[in-house]
Amino acid sequence: MNSFNLIRLSRTHKFLPFDCGDEDLNEFIVNDAKNYLAKLLAVTYLLEDGDKTVAFYCLSNDKIAIEDMDSKSQWNKLMAGSMPRQKQYKSYPAVKIGRLAINSAMQGKGIGAGLIDYIKENFVDNNKTGCMFITVDAYKDSVKFYIANGFKFLCPRKDALSNPNTRLMYYDLRELTS
Repeated sequence: MNSFNLIRLSRTHKFLPFDCGDEDLNEFIVNDAKNYLAKLLAVTYLLEDGDKTVAFYCLSNDKIAIEDMDSKSQWNKLMAGSMPRQKQYKSYPAVKIGRLAINSAMQGKGIGAGLIDYIKENFVDNNKTGCMFITVDAYKDSVKFYIANGFKFLCPRKDALSNPNTRLMYYDLRELTS
């Protein structure tokens, strides 16, 4: 059985081999992740097993706002019960999964779902700031994966028209607290 270590990327980290089969994601981890860290745009976490990077994910701050919705009634339905009506905000805090990739040799073994569960639990149990949602701009090939992990489409009409390659999805962390 493999022993995995989850580590936060540092500026001096020496990358272990990684190939997920997607050139954009492979390039991100080697060429961009440290720049995102240095510019305070995102933090990347690496799952390593000693001789390779098994997976990685990248997180940044986000929000879900009323203007993101297809309609005000969709917003009201999403935010029902979150705050007394007179105290409701026009946006609520979220964390965005900017990238999530699994090494090709390890795909289909539940590692991605395990990382999603870890992120969910971490933002409910160890959250350093307020965070109600997890968001992701899911590539079309990944939509089924996110649906299987409890994510929903945020604004189906707007989103489908604005970018044919990705779909904006969210997970409501309040589902884990009730």
